[in-house]
Amino acid sequence: MGNPPAGRKSVKMKTLQAVERLCGGAVCSVLGALSWLLPCGPVAADAVRRVLLVKFWGIGSLVLAAPLFNKTRETFPDAEIVLMTLSANQGVVKMLPGIDRVEFVDLGHSLASAVGAYLRCLVRAFRLRPDVMLDMEFYTKASAILSFFSRAPMRIGYHSPGVWRGRIHNHPIAFNVYWHVSSNFLSLLEPFGVAPDRTPRPAALLGLTRCRSQGQQVLARLGLSAGGFILVNVNAGELAVERRWPRERFAELSARLWQAYGLAVVYVGSRAEAQYTSQAWTLARKAGTQGHNLVGGLSLDELVGLCALSALVITNDSGPLHLAVAAGARTVSFFGPETPVLYGPAGPEHLVLFAGIPCSPCINAEHGKRSFCWRGELHCQLGVGVQQAVEGIAGRFGPVLEQAGRAGQNGQPTAQDRG
Repeated sequence: MGNPPAGRKSVKMKTLQAVERLCGGAVCSVLGALSWLLPCGPVAADAVRRVLLVKFWGIGSLVLAAPLFNKTRETFPDAEIVLMTLSANQGVVKMLPGIDRVEFVDLGHSLASAVGAYLRCLVRAFRLRPDVMLDMEFYTKASAILSFFSRAPMRIGYHSPGVWRGRIHNHPIAFNVYWHVSSNFLSLLEPFGVAPDRTPRPAALLGLTRCRSQGQQVLARLGLSAGGFILVNVNAGELAVERRWPRERFAELSARLWQAYGLAVVYVGSRAEAQYTSQAWTLARKAGTQGHNLVGGLSLDELVGLCALSALVITNDSGPLHLAVAAGARTVSFFGPETPVLYGPAGPEHLVLFAGIPCSPCINAEHGKRSFCWRGELHCQLGVGVQQAVEGIAGRFGPVLEQAGRAGQNGQPTAQDRG
């Protein structure tokens, strides 16, 4: 699930953001003043031989960008499509459509190693010499600097009057906070006459058959059957831990769903989330939940497979939510400081729980996804109670879960406690 290699910690996102705030503006100002030295001008789509897309952070964002990757392939059928991203995203990248080659950036375990890796990726962008550069990051200065070093005649990236990144991108694109992020990604192809789909459907991930097979193997070890369990993700990743619905509520919700439907509850999370998720599982077990704690024990393929085979996936606003949607799972998701307008899944197979209090959402792309909560505690997350979640799930998915529970009682394997 995007883990660093075993036994090695990765450099903290907040550390890198602090360095960018300290140095990024000055570097962008200098490079922006020098941008007149770069090739500039429109390039016909049929003349494009290489496209470089850059998206460093976010497994979920990469999944939501799948429609962009497909449309890029369609727009430039004869071009090589290259994606530059962090090595932590290797598991999900192989599932993305439309990509010919991936340039991975390994930040390592320290600030020094991260700076060295970034300087090397500038050299790699310089050597790639793409015709088109699509900067998929939301206003980061690191990706804008990389756009300069790519020397692409068409350097396309998001622009806002409130965020200074120099004048490096010669094709600025507006980021619309009222459009889903998948539509905003598609806006990057606007200079080539591509109109963004306001309601893009999730692009199917590659290798879903392989993932389902691996998920089946996990279920066999647990004594569970497809459709006979509920998958729960209580974490939200390093990018914004504020997106967590309280783990005590996850525990109570898990117990009540077990009591109502008799479906095993399976907790998941990466090794980096082991302590937090395991504490939530302990609370769930004390509340009477039956099932399994698989935190730190799944590959990304196995996670996607389990999502596809589950009766329901319950999760915070996080990467696993978008993987579950792309895998075709039914989902329940909790939103608070982030807006479901940008990131929430749509359709009858998905239930989004969002209190919508006046100060929410407060996380936005222009502030680097940093939370500025002035209340002292996250009322946006506390505004969604367990009873509301139980009633919402019963109203949207009750008949399906009842049928799955009856199937388990009629001879299918039942959960054996673990963890």
